[in-house]
Amino acid sequence: MGEVVWVIGRHTSQRGAQELLTQPDVYGALNANYDLVTSFITNMTFRGRVEQTLSEASTEGKSVVGIRSMDDDEVNIHPAEYVQQVVSFTAPWIELDSDDPLVAHVSKQVLRHEVAYASFCGVNNIVIAGPRRRANIAQYAHAVASVLTTSPYIQFHIDLSLVEDESANADTGNLSHIYDSYAMWDLWNTVRSIPPKLPNMDIQTRWFTEPIRILNIQASIYVPNAKGFPVLSKSHQNLINRYMKQRPAPFILLGDTPPLPSTPTARKDPHDSLNWLHYLQHMSKNQKPLSAVEKFGAGYQDYLQAPLQPLTDNLESTTYEVFERDPVKYEQYEKATRLALEERDPDSTTIVAVVGAGRGPLVFRALQAAESARRNIQLFAVEKNPNAYVTLLRHNRETWGGRVTVIKSDMRSWKPSFKVDILISELLGSFGDNELSPECLDGVQGVLNPAGGISIPTSYSAHYSPLMAPKIHADISGRLSADPNGPETPYVVYLHQVELLAENQYIHNAWEFTHPQPVNAFAPSSIAGLQASGLTEGYNEHNIRFSKCTFKIPRRGVVHGLGGYFESVLYRDVELSTRPDTIDAKSKDMISWFPIFFPLKNPIYVPDLSELDISMWRLTDDKKVWYEWIVEAYTVLDDDQRFRLGVSDLHSSKKVACLM
Repeated sequence: MGEVVWVIGRHTSQRGAQELLTQPDVYGALNANYDLVTSFITNMTFRGRVEQTLSEASTEGKSVVGIRSMDDDEVNIHPAEYVQQVVSFTAPWIELDSDDPLVAHVSKQVLRHEVAYASFCGVNNIVIAGPRRRANIAQYAHAVASVLTTSPYIQFHIDLSLVEDESANADTGNLSHIYDSYAMWDLWNTVRSIPPKLPNMDIQTRWFTEPIRILNIQASIYVPNAKGFPVLSKSHQNLINRYMKQRPAPFILLGDTPPLPSTPTARKDPHDSLNWLHYLQHMSKNQKPLSAVEKFGAGYQDYLQAPLQPLTDNLESTTYEVFERDPVKYEQYEKATRLALEERDPDSTTIVAVVGAGRGPLVFRALQAAESARRNIQLFAVEKNPNAYVTLLRHNRETWGGRVTVIKSDMRSWKPSFKVDILISELLGSFGDNELSPECLDGVQGVLNPAGGISIPTSYSAHYSPLMAPKIHADISGRLSADPNGPETPYVVYLHQVELLAENQYIHNAWEFTHPQPVNAFAPSSIAGLQASGLTEGYNEHNIRFSKCTFKIPRRGVVHGLGGYFESVLYRDVELSTRPDTIDAKSKDMISWFPIFFPLKNPIYVPDLSELDISMWRLTDDKKVWYEWIVEAYTVLDDDQRFRLGVSDLHSSKKVACLM
């Protein structure tokens, strides 16, 4: 999938006086290459009647008054085919969160009448004016919730500015109110309007995590370039380009541009009323090309996938094929293998084994590494999947010229009569060890030459950080009836609309595994016992891990789960990484692994300048391996004492990795 096509609509914020939306209005905008137009559902005539009724009721001291539905001369839209291209706005003058119960009661009736009529007309998108009073947000939300089931075909949107107006307090003389850039996010839901002065990157990132469906861009934020044409600043371009990477991409409403021309004008006329539209279309056509990771991950953004269990499941050929598309990973493996071979005696033959060979990509790379290093090797490919074994035999016959000895066996059961000098594997999972690389390599370590045998990889480590991920949390919550264990299931996810909440986006190094392990690391059984026929009680205790880290949280937010990553040293200075802060330096454009997400069943709200204690365990009972995690939130008092704000459930992954 390539770059997304931007959907841009023409928005006139003042359409609400007596302007009836007609077919020529809509088709005129469409002919001018807009995709949508907007219209308020009702007009000033309806407002006048409602306000008169409200005034009379107030004078008479009534606490309740009925508002009848609209007349023909009180609406701006009518049922028609072109309504499909219309985004309708509810009356901006109603106050669902009014302190006056009568005003709130009347406003709620107006909202219901407007939504019902818009649904009758066939409108698909309705924008509701956002709340005005922070203190009454629950009242506002209750009123909006009452119309959400009016029609299953309508998408509702809440109209909010990105941040509150800094100048409002000065204009009104309200000095008691402290400006807060996160106030509008506190009111929640979806940002719809981009202000002329953009807020800092932190709040832009926060809004990116939310399900934005409409960007309302006012013509007033454009600035003239040297030739007089309206353009957007670089910061506005960056923000729009970033938000348009959401999936699904939001609509764009271009507001308060000059009236459409009655006759076509020259395309290069600075006074053309379509210049604002043309500029956005230019941006759409000139989007930055997708990176290798973005191309590979297209369609998988924030999509939940269960981790693979290649030890217990035989993978399909198509699964192998997906991983084999990653040139970066295999180039790094080839480089590491070449370095290891170059350190060997050029006059001797090095025994190399690829364990868990799959369809053979590492076998190809090992042969190429031997050629480039000018070393003689004896190569073995060990694979337990009987179907992949067939592919290996075919490759050896048709491509490798019989230079490889193919073995059908679980690597843990392979007992050759010789020792291996270089043992190569690709058993890493999204959290490093979650596909049981430690247990598999423990089981095959006995074949490695104790005098200088090398494992590729030589080590790997697991890393995690708290995330705000409302889209992923909503997806998991929506599956509860079908999958009640979802909140305790680690998922492989291409993390996209998420925010790392920790100070400086800190990611914690939880634990590490190294190979080959010292023989005395295996407790209580010896390496010989580990290679013996059965699993002995306690044999895997050395692979238990525990990590606890305190994360500083500078800005308030909601913790929906933990993002998990890994780093690996293949050999010497050849490394792999999925951490967002080190992947470009260590393995840029690597696509084989998405991060892993450890969800919280009940998300935790954290205030400004708080702290999170996150504890995580890797546990085993010798038959399976699983993870447990818990999150504790604290606020730091003036005397540096900590007060606990909340604690998550102790989560224990139900979908475990089996050793048998």
